[in-house]
Amino acid sequence: MSTGTAAPARIDASAAARLAVLAGATFVYVTFEVFPVGLIQDIAGSLDVPTGRVGLLISGYAVVAAVVTMPTVALAARVSRGTALVVSLLVLVVAEVLAGFATSYSVMVVSRVAAALTHGVLWSLIAPAAATLVPRHRVGTATAAVFGGSTLAAIVGSPGTTLVGELIGWRATALALAAATVAVTVGVVWALGLYGRGRRTPGPEPEGDGTPAEPEGDCTPAEPEGDGTPERPDDRIGGRAHWPRVLTLCAVAVVLISAHFLSYTYFAVLVTDVTGTSGATVGLLAVFGGAGAVGTWLVGRYNDTVPQRTASVTIAVFAGGTGLLALASGLGGGVMARGTAAAVAVALWGGAFAAVGPVFQTGVMRLAGSDADRASSVYVTGFQIGIASGSALGAALLGRSSLWLPVVSTVLVTVVLLIVLVRRPVPVAEKPVDRYSAVHS
Repeated sequence: MSTGTAAPARIDASAAARLAVLAGATFVYVTFEVFPVGLIQDIAGSLDVPTGRVGLLISGYAVVAAVVTMPTVALAARVSRGTALVVSLLVLVVAEVLAGFATSYSVMVVSRVAAALTHGVLWSLIAPAAATLVPRHRVGTATAAVFGGSTLAAIVGSPGTTLVGELIGWRATALALAAATVAVTVGVVWALGLYGRGRRTPGPEPEGDGTPAEPEGDCTPAEPEGDGTPERPDDRIGGRAHWPRVLTLCAVAVVLISAHFLSYTYFAVLVTDVTGTSGATVGLLAVFGGAGAVGTWLVGRYNDTVPQRTASVTIAVFAGGTGLLALASGLGGGVMARGTAAAVAVALWGGAFAAVGPVFQTGVMRLAGSDADRASSVYVTGFQIGIASGSALGAALLGRSSLWLPVVSTVLVTVVLLIVLVRRPVPVAEKPVDRYSAVHS
């Protein structure tokens, strides 16, 4: 008789601390990625360029990231995952310093291109790195935790840089962000065990005498998940990649991300036009981020049990939020009524967008099996295509009326919802297995 070693059922304190540090990496990257959003009018005035041209700094960033993600991830495969993540953060520091000293639009473009060059490396490797720190059936929770950094960027980063930028200027704010990134980089070196020679990136220990582990469980067919979606062998992390389904999920994500950034890139302009005052921008950015924190917490609870249902609900809420924002400007009752409606709309939108990202990322990893890094690079490339197309389309619509932005966003999100309900592209979750029960005579 042979007995397997029990896999931990929970994420321990050490792993949680390391996940928090990885979340810090996504926080600083997203904060710089959307840096122009809240300060778009200040940057435009300082650099003497139109507002729409500053908005293109976001879409241009995304275009560069989309083009270089797959080749840079392939190049990063030559070194350890941890080393690649640290290098990407160091490049981000350089980009932030360049932004801090930018006196012309061209220097700002160089800054954005520099950060975009390693953006895909960080986002392709951060979730797989997090997955090595936890049991397999907790990968969805770990992914949500790491994505919590991007949510925190929406809560603190974007409104924070907007507020600080109004007080000390956007250039000084960029330099402060560079200092924060240096601190995060040091933390990542610790979290991934890169200090000291001969240390290995944290991850699951090999079992027994080094021979391949026996399949977990009693080898009976898995029961259908709570979603009602039958489990497929290639849905499980560690199995073979199912590339047609990976690409389908990535394509759905492209449309959803386009819908989001179509409106979010011009958040400050949209809020001003809807509420009738520019003073609401910082407050509504904070509402967006705070709701995102709630969305991230909720998805962490349900992403490992009913991911398909979670995706459907969050996308429906997303559509409700942008739809309400489109209607808010037409409400009577003055600034207070429009501001209240806008706050509710932004809360729904922000909470849903924060929640749906981990669902899609985890779904891609589950479908990719042992090829998670390469599949993540495809997903990140699609994400950047969505940002670029959304921001560019938003710039075109802005010339007509900012109120077209949430209308078109709502239409696109509704299309995504129909696809998710009909095609069910989100895979089922990994089920926890008590390996003490896997005893073979």
